[in-house]
Amino acid sequence: MTDQITVRGYVATDPESRNLPDGTVVVTFRLASTPRWFDQQSSSWRDGHTNWLTVQAFRVLGLNALASIKKGQPVVVVGKLKVRFWEGEHGRNTAVDVDAVSIGHDLALGTACFQRTITSSSTAEQTGHEAPSGDGTAPPVPGDVTATPDEVGEPEEDGPPLPEDVDPETGEIPAGGTAPGRRPRRQPASA
Repeated sequence: MTDQITVRGYVATDPESRNLPDGTVVVTFRLASTPRWFDQQSSSWRDGHTNWLTVQAFRVLGLNALASIKKGQPVVVVGKLKVRFWEGEHGRNTAVDVDAVSIGHDLALGTACFQRTITSSSTAEQTGHEAPSGDGTAPPVPGDVTATPDEVGEPEEDGPPLPEDVDPETGEIPAGGTAPGRRPRRQPASA
């Protein structure tokens, strides 16, 4: 039996990378998950008990998490739950880990910009995913070092276009609704 869970929370530590003896990359970070609900009697939001988990991501998922996730960001993690017991100075302790199969930013709280990573046959072997084409190789991806400029086309200098109100440096939407240096949205004409 596997206990797969989905956890929403905030990244409490910057992700750290290490290699196992066989060379497998493991990236870990702490996650704080606090349930929150609206108390109608007091007309205010209440916080429940914070659960602290250690998230472990292996191989390509770990490398992508290392490049994408920062301390303080809201994330959603799906993975296998592991509860460990260990003896310490003050008696028996409990550690709760999640071996992640998927990690993403919580888009209910902000925006993100997805960028596909380069795939190769060695990556497919590590992750267990097959390459999409019939000849065993992945199609060229923009930025792929194995693709020629004719196969990829001209690279975009600034990446994909951002929505109008998103600050290009921070990725945030300003409180006023218009990113610095951008024109405000046109308001619909009243009838």
